[in-house]
Amino acid sequence: MAKISAMDIYKLLPKTNCKKCGEASCMAFATKLQNKKAMVEECPIMNAPKFEAKKKELVELLSPPVKEVWFGYDDKNHRATMGGDEVMYRYELTYYNPAPFGIDISDNLSDNEIKERAKYIENFVFERTGEKLTLDFIALRNASNDPEKFKNALQIIQENTKMPISLCSINPESIEEALKIINSKPLIYAATEDNFEKMLNVLLKHKKETNKEFALVLSSKQIKTLKGMAKECLNHGIDDLVLEPHTHPENISETLDKFIALRRSAIEKEDKLLGFPILGLPINTYFYTLNNNSISQFIEEPNKAAGIMEARTANTMLIRYADAIILHGCEIWELMPVLTLRQALYTDPRKPQAVDADIYPIGNPDADSPVIMTTNFSLTYYTVTGDFEKDGVKCWLIVLDTEGKAVDVAVAGGQYNGENAKNLIEEKGLADKVNHNVIILPGLGAPARGDIEEKTGWNCVVGTRDSSQVGDFLKKNWENILEKIGKNN
Repeated sequence: MAKISAMDIYKLLPKTNCKKCGEASCMAFATKLQNKKAMVEECPIMNAPKFEAKKKELVELLSPPVKEVWFGYDDKNHRATMGGDEVMYRYELTYYNPAPFGIDISDNLSDNEIKERAKYIENFVFERTGEKLTLDFIALRNASNDPEKFKNALQIIQENTKMPISLCSINPESIEEALKIINSKPLIYAATEDNFEKMLNVLLKHKKETNKEFALVLSSKQIKTLKGMAKECLNHGIDDLVLEPHTHPENISETLDKFIALRRSAIEKEDKLLGFPILGLPINTYFYTLNNNSISQFIEEPNKAAGIMEARTANTMLIRYADAIILHGCEIWELMPVLTLRQALYTDPRKPQAVDADIYPIGNPDADSPVIMTTNFSLTYYTVTGDFEKDGVKCWLIVLDTEGKAVDVAVAGGQYNGENAKNLIEEKGLADKVNHNVIILPGLGAPARGDIEEKTGWNCVVGTRDSSQVGDFLKKNWENILEKIGKNN
C-alpha cells in the first residue's frame, strides 16, 4: 500500500486557509492529519453539509489498513487501543498504538483473591528511561463455565478497579449475563466456529436493547473461516473486530505464520475482511508448559518454567504483529522483558529518544563535587543516573545535546564536541557551581578530549567506559585529580 502524502490529503480539504483549525494553512493541517496529530473533525468547514462527500472520502483515505479498535471507558486514560497499523515494518513509518497487555483473572478464585489480583494488575508499574510501563486490561476468564460466577467476578473487578475488561468465555450464556452489568465497552473473547451463531444472536440482542458498544474477538485456526465470520459480523453492523488465529503452544511458529499472513493480507493485499487487530495468547503457552513435564523438568519450580516460556512466546508475538496479548504470569521478572520490548518496538525510529540538554545535580553535589559529561540519549542518561544513585555518586552531570545519540555514536558523528560543551557550560553557568575546572569524560568520549579542552578551557580527564564503574573510580581518584590539576581561585 502506497503511503498517503500530505498533498493527497490537501486535495480533499477546503483550501481556504481560514485558520479555524488552529493551523496557518490547509497544507499545514494536512500534514498534521498525515502524522496522526489531528482529526478531520477539527476542520469546522469539513463538517458543513456541502463537504459531506469530501469528508467521507477523506476519512476513508486516512483509515489505516488495520482498523483501530478500543475497549474500556470513554475516558482515554482508562481504555485499551489496538491496531491502526499502516505499514509492515516500523522503519517505513512507525507503529502508533502500543499493544495492550492483559492479565487473566479466573472466576474460580475467591472473592478476595479476585479483588487482590485485580488491584495488583491495576497498580503494576516499573519505570524505564523515564517512562512508566504498566499493564492495560484485565482478562476475566470464565474458567468455571458458570454464568453467575462469571457475573459475580465481573462485579468485584468493577467495584475495585477502573481497568478495561475482556470478557473471556465461549459460553454465550455467560457473556449474556456479564453484558447485563458491564459498565464499560468490553472486549468479548470469543466467537468461534462452534458458538458463532449463538454468540452473534446474544450480541445483536444486546446491541439492539442497549445500543452499547463492544469489541468482538473472532477465533479460528483457519484464516478462511476468520474471514467468513468477519464478513457476517460486518453485514450485521458489528465492525469492532479482533482476529485470533489460535495460539499453538506446542508449535508457536505455526501461529506466527498466521499472524504474518493476516498482516500481509491487510496491508499488502488490502483485504478489508482481514484488516483488524490480531490477538495473541501467550497464556496458552503458560498452561501448556505447566502441564508438560518434558519442558518444566529442567527448572525446579514449574511456575517459573511456565513464566519463562510464556514471556518468550509473548516477545515473539510482539515482533510478529500481535496488536494485543493476554498473559497469566504477572511477576516482575517475567513482565520486564516483555514490557521493555514493547517500549522499544513502539518508539518512533525516526525520532531518537532524548532528554533535555542541561547540567543536572546528582545526589546534592557541592562546589567540590566532580563534573561528568554524558549525552542526552535517554537510555544513556537513565542508565548513568541509575548507576550513580545506586553507588551514591554526587556530581554535576553535563548532559550534552547530541541529538539523542549515545556517546560512541555522537563522537563518531561529531555531536559530542567542544563547541556544544562550551555553549552549554556557559549557558548554565557551570563555573559558578564548582571551584575547580575539571570535567570527567566517559571512556568512549576520549577521542573528543582535545577538542573539548580547547573550546571550553576546562581540563578533561578520561574516566571509565561503564557508568557502573564510576563510583569506585571517584573514590580512588577524585581527590588525587583535584590535587594534581588544582582548584580555581
